[in-house]
Amino acid sequence: MPKKSPATPAPLCINITRAGRTESTHRVHAVVMNGDGGITAAYGDKERMIYPRSALKPLQTVALIESGAAAALGVSDAEIALACASHSGEDLHTAAVGAWLARMEIDETALGCGAHAPYIDSCKPASLLANNCSGKHAGMLALAQFMKAPMDSYLDTEHPVQKTILSAIGDLCSHALCATDCGIDGCSAPNPAMPLAALARGFAAFMRPEHAGFHRGSACRQIYQAMVEHPLHVGGSKNRLDTVLMQAAGGRILSKTGAEGCYIAVIPAHDTVIALKTEDGATRGAQAALYTLLQRHGLADEAVLSAIRPLCLPQLRNWRGTVVGETAIG
Repeated sequence: MPKKSPATPAPLCINITRAGRTESTHRVHAVVMNGDGGITAAYGDKERMIYPRSALKPLQTVALIESGAAAALGVSDAEIALACASHSGEDLHTAAVGAWLARMEIDETALGCGAHAPYIDSCKPASLLANNCSGKHAGMLALAQFMKAPMDSYLDTEHPVQKTILSAIGDLCSHALCATDCGIDGCSAPNPAMPLAALARGFAAFMRPEHAGFHRGSACRQIYQAMVEHPLHVGGSKNRLDTVLMQAAGGRILSKTGAEGCYIAVIPAHDTVIALKTEDGATRGAQAALYTLLQRHGLADEAVLSAIRPLCLPQLRNWRGTVVGETAIG
C-alpha cells in the first residue's frame, strides 16, 4: 500500500471496548462535501479506491428515469425506491417486485441476481425475489425492455443497459469510467471502482439537480423523493438503518448502505453529502461512523440521532444479555 503523505488526515476510528479497554478498532475513510464539490472535511484517504457496492444504487437508477423508461413503463415511486433498495426480502418487497415483473410480462427467473433467504427470516427458503437487490435488477430489466435490448444478457458490462448506467455514473461523479473499471457485485451486476471523493462528488451532483440538465435533474429529484417517502421499501421493518434514519429525518436525509462498509448520506438542507468506507469492510464501523459525522458536523438534530443511536452505537451484550462492551469513537 503506498505511503501516505504526512498531510493526509487520520481516518476516523471506531473502537469496540470490553471492560473499558479497546478490543477492536475500525478505521474509516470519509469525505464530507458540499453541493459545489468542495470538501468541507476529510478523514483518512479521500482518494482511496473503493467499490461503492449498493451505496451506488441511487446513481445507478438515474438511467432508468432519465432515459424515459420509467415513465413509459409506468414505474411507480415505490418501485423506484425498490430499484435503489437493499431490502430485507419481506412480503412487502417480494410482492412489489413480483408485481413489477408481471407488469413487464416476465417472471422472476429473468432476474440475474441469484437467490438468498430473506434477511428478515433466514429460515424461509431462498428465492430470487427475496434477494436484497431484486428491485435494482427489475429496474435494469425495465431499462432493457424499453431500449429493446436483449434481456438475457443485461448484466454484461458491454450490454447497452450497463453502458448507459456507467456513463451516467461517470458524468455525475466527474470521473470517467469504463467496463474495465468494474468488479462484479454480490448480485452479479457490474460495480465500478472509483476514488471515495468521486463517489461523494456524484452524490453532490445528485443533491443539486438544478445544475444538471432537465432530464437528469428530474431523475435525481424523483429518486430522492421516492426513497425518503418509501423508506420501508429501501430497507425493511426491523433494524435497518436506512429505513430508521429516513423515517426519523422526515425527508431531510437520504441514506444508503453498501456492502463492505460503504455508506452515503445526502442532507440537502445543509448542502452536504457524506461518503465513507471502512478499511475492514465492517458494517458496524460504517454505521457508527455515519452517526459520528452526522453529529459532529451538525447535520442531524437530537431526535434523529436518538432514533439511530441504538443501531449505530450499540452496547455489546453476551448470550445472557449482560452488557460487556460499548461502541465508541476513537
